[in-house]
Amino acid sequence: MSRILVVHYSRSGHTARLAKALAEELNRRGHEVVAEAIRAEREWSKWLLPLPLLPLLPVLPLYLASGRFRRFWHRHYFQPRQAIRPLAIPDVSGFDLVLLGTPKWLYLSWPVARWLDTVSGLQGRRVAGFATFCGPPLEIFEIEMLFEPLEARLRSLGAIPAARLAISSDHHEYFFFNEMRGLFRWLSRKAFARPLSDFTLDGVVGQSEVRRFCDEAAGEQNIPYGPNQPAFRQSDS
Repeated sequence: MSRILVVHYSRSGHTARLAKALAEELNRRGHEVVAEAIRAEREWSKWLLPLPLLPLLPVLPLYLASGRFRRFWHRHYFQPRQAIRPLAIPDVSGFDLVLLGTPKWLYLSWPVARWLDTVSGLQGRRVAGFATFCGPPLEIFEIEMLFEPLEARLRSLGAIPAARLAISSDHHEYFFFNEMRGLFRWLSRKAFARPLSDFTLDGVVGQSEVRRFCDEAAGEQNIPYGPNQPAFRQSDS
């Protein structure tokens, strides 16, 4: 059995709940699981968090339409970082597998980006990313926008990307009357012909994805991992 670190940052509690579910599932399978929460030194106001994201907005249609532009953007965009408290586990070299969890703030959350700068021992380590976000698992806007830059960063640190897990929180802080949440619920019906609740941790698809992710990350199933193997397929409607 493997020694596994489940490390995550959570602002509203949804990623923390997912991290706990993963730890419990892997522990149930007989693995030795250690958990750590990344803590920000000071949480930013929700109205300040979008400011570093503004440069993408004018070119978002091009980003969604062009794979070539996305590859260019991922090489050159600015990844914000946020100060974090001292880590209980600053060296991960003693683990066989690291599960790294983050909410999606268009990109990687700022505290997790700082964790990657701070932690040691990633060289040669298998790292599987898991994330929560408001919407359904849209292949480009939700999954690729987060996991492609994350996995490129992991490779630059000598780590080996092991698996991806994308779970909807069905939660969005913006703007005043849950407008963004309503939009993503509509997108879920339009793109997948499913209610958004199906893709949450309590939903039928979400629960299935947790099991698949644990199989894949822990090497308990002969599934070759590849970044271009989406867990979900969007409806043609």
